[in-house]
Amino acid sequence: SRGIVGFNNYLRMEKKHGKMKKQVLLFFFTGAFCFAGCKRQFDPINYGHEACTHCRMTIMDNRFAAEIITSKGRAIKFDDFGCLLGWVKEENFSDPGAMIFVADFNHPGGDFLDARHAVFIHDETLRSPMNGNFADTASEIQANQLNKSEHSQILTWINLSKCKGYRL
Repeated sequence: SRGIVGFNNYLRMEKKHGKMKKQVLLFFFTGAFCFAGCKRQFDPINYGHEACTHCRMTIMDNRFAAEIITSKGRAIKFDDFGCLLGWVKEENFSDPGAMIFVADFNHPGGDFLDARHAVFIHDETLRSPMNGNFADTASEIQANQLNKSEHSQILTWINLSKCKGYRL
């Protein structure tokens, strides 16, 4: 009778552990499926509620905001493209897989632009939130239309990297 009790205990334990193994496998495959389907993308800025990562000011002006999405999917938000550039330099940020987005100055509140394809105008008369004074546009034509002074500069992503010393 002792052998039968031991065997019954064994069957109960096997049944319990077998169920647990199935649960672990189900959890693992569900997680793997979810992560495989996840896509890094722009994380909308909640104006008036979220703070700039660099200066800690509340992000208010939808003409000048910017955002970095790291290769791990973390959203880093800024109230001014100048803040983004300052943060990148101060933090020695380097993430070749990062996506960088900038607000389209000509379409406030609209879709953000891929910074690597945007055209930037740097002009002191723009008065951005932290005095970075960059306006980001979709084309050189739009940047030229914003060009208000002889001291303004029209820059591309490559110009920013070479002339201004920013490594993004």
